[in-house]
Amino acid sequence: MSATPKPDALLSIRSIDKYFGTYHALRDVSLDVAHGEFVALLGPSGCGKTTLLRCIAGFLSPDSGTIRIGGEDVTRLPPHRRPLNTVFQHYALFPHLSILDNVAYGPRRHGVARGEALERAREALELVGLDSAAGRHPRELSGGQQQRVALARAFVNRPKLLLLDEPLSALDLKLRKRMQIELKHLQEKLGIAFVFVTHDQEEAMSMANRIVVMNRGVIEQVGDGRAIYTRPASRFVADFIGEANLLPGTAEGDAGVRLAVGSALLPHLGADTRQRYTAVLRPEHVELLKEPEAPGLITDQGFVEDVIDTGGQTVVTVRVGEHLLASRRLGMAGEGLNPGAPVFVGFRPGHVHIIAEPATHRSGP
Repeated sequence: MSATPKPDALLSIRSIDKYFGTYHALRDVSLDVAHGEFVALLGPSGCGKTTLLRCIAGFLSPDSGTIRIGGEDVTRLPPHRRPLNTVFQHYALFPHLSILDNVAYGPRRHGVARGEALERAREALELVGLDSAAGRHPRELSGGQQQRVALARAFVNRPKLLLLDEPLSALDLKLRKRMQIELKHLQEKLGIAFVFVTHDQEEAMSMANRIVVMNRGVIEQVGDGRAIYTRPASRFVADFIGEANLLPGTAEGDAGVRLAVGSALLPHLGADTRQRYTAVLRPEHVELLKEPEAPGLITDQGFVEDVIDTGGQTVVTVRVGEHLLASRRLGMAGEGLNPGAPVFVGFRPGHVHIIAEPATHRSGP
């Protein structure tokens, strides 16, 4: 990532570090977010995504680095002086106020006349499909409806940037899926930049224009969902995003990298014999074969280790020598695919992505 902010960036974060005592929560983090962009901060618990969001919001102060919004340095500004709003996991609606007054609270607090504040609130509620509930109270609404009220309250102030800290996590699975679609459509309609924190990779993949994958306080990779899935930049990203077969590879100089399964030699520019490599192969690209050879495929023989059938799809795990290889296919497993049964596996060279491991991984298993 560039050391200087992009001239058209709405949000520019540069070289942010944050400590909690001796714990280094954010390590030299830099990121740009464009106007109208939907960016997801994705990673496991403790990766730093919520800490980064709270630094952007102003609830935490970084120990070093800068945060700019619309070109203005807001690094040391309090939350209420930043041109943004935040939606939290817990909606924190005022129980004694009507839904309309809950949404109008923000504009009123910023000095907007009551009549105009109520008009803005009605428009915001109409956008989230709750204009008919304006006179009700939070306790009379479902969880999904309360989440929509929280969103309306956040963007009624017309912020340049909206921060969302896992706002769908309290919803049941079916409602969460529906709200993902609604939230994406709402963001597109409003044209406001969203920065969305989640640990759910499917949620990030289905909603965001760009995904920022974080791990141990650093950004591992930034890109759209397809790029991160098909060309992960590190072993962590490959393992965290979706399911992946991770196979060791051995460099043979300019000839390329030889895989542990299939013993195939794959071209890899600048392969270094001193470097450790990992091949990433997604389960949907592993075919189960009846014959030892197939045109265009790298093949090997193994034995069925496990079969997991969910009705819509089946995952068959095959042991090939010392390595396990998962194959995902639609429908039922089919005859003969029982634990212990011999089977041939095959995959196309173009479906294999090679990752050069950093030095810190060389002593690992």
